[in-house]
Amino acid sequence: MIKRLSVKDKLIKQVVTKLRKFGFVHVNENNIIIDEVYRLYFLKILKEGLGENAETDKVINQLLKRIQLINNKH
Repeated sequence: MIKRLSVKDKLIKQVVTKLRKFGFVHVNENNIIIDEVYRLYFLKILKEGLGENAETDKVINQLLKRIQLINNKH
C-alpha cells in the first residue's frame, strides 16, 4: 500500500526542492525548520504561498506558528 503525503509533507517537500534549486544542497525535510538560514527562506516562501486555498493556508499558518515559536526561543 502506498502512503499518501499530507498537505504539510507535500508543502515541505516542495520548499525543500525549491531551496535545493537555489543552491542549498544540504537542506532536507528535517533541517528546514531547525537551521536558521533555511528557516528564514522557508518562512519567506510560506508567506508567499498564503491565499492559494483554505486547506493550504491552514497548514501554512500552523507552520508559521511553529517557526515563530522556534524564533522566540533564540
